[in-house]
Parts: sequence; C-alpha cells; structure tokens
Amino acid sequence: MSDSTTPNAGQKIIDDLKKMRAPANNDVSPEIQEMLNAPTKNTETIDPKDTEFLQATIQLIETKKIDLYTPSSLFNHEVYNQLPEAQKALAEQDSFSLLSKIREIWKLWQSGDHDTYQIMYLVHAIRLTKERLEAAGGDLYII
Repeated sequence: MSDSTTPNAGQKIIDDLKKMRAPANNDVSPEIQEMLNAPTKNTETIDPKDTEFLQATIQLIETKKIDLYTPSSLFNHEVYNQLPEAQKALAEQDSFSLLSKIREIWKLWQSGDHDTYQIMYLVHAIRLTKERLEAAGGDLYII
C-alpha cells in the first residue's frame, strides 16, 4: 500500500510525459509521439489457438499462398467449388472482410509488433469469424 505522496505508475508516466512536452509551441516531442504511435504490448495470457492461428497465417502470407489483395486466395477451392452459387457469393463477401483484417495483421507483423493487443485482437476476431463461417459449410478457408 502506498501513501498519497508516492505517485502510482500511471501518474509517473503522466508526469514523465509532461516533462518531455515541448513547452514553446505545445507540439508533442518526438519521444512522446513515438510512444503514442507504438501499439500497446499484450501482457495477458494468449490463447494457444490464437498463437497457432497467427503463425499459420503468417506462414501462408510469407509463402505467397495468401495474396493480401486477392480475396479468392483465402479459399479452399475443393470446398468452395462444391458450394451453391448463393453460398459462394456469401463466402466471397466474407473473404473481403477477412482479408482486410489479415492485411492489418501483416502490417503490424512487419513493423515488429508481434505481441500487441491490436494484433492479438485481430487474430482472435478472424479465427472466431472463420470458425463461425465454416460451421455450416465446411473447411472453406485455407487459414
């Protein structure tokens, strides 16, 4: 337990930010801007399924099996080709959203931010969406 004169960790960060602030024109100093631009590191336990999914997705991108600007590259064509036209249209529509999130993951990954809340949130969202979409139609996506 700390007394009221000892600042907590959050207050210390605020005090440090105030010290780094450029006083002349109220611009943010480069150090502060860099800190603000950096994604927040994830300190929570990560679901092993999400970690596995992330690694598999990154590998598919690196081996060019997923083209970040071609939604059809997400399809398992053996399953996709068997679908009725209406379900193919829905799968194509969903692939745009999935691929958009995968591009965001790739941007974060390339910047070296492998363990951030942002990347893990996107991975978790994609994995759950994929599982929901495949529950009725089978293994439609290669991710």
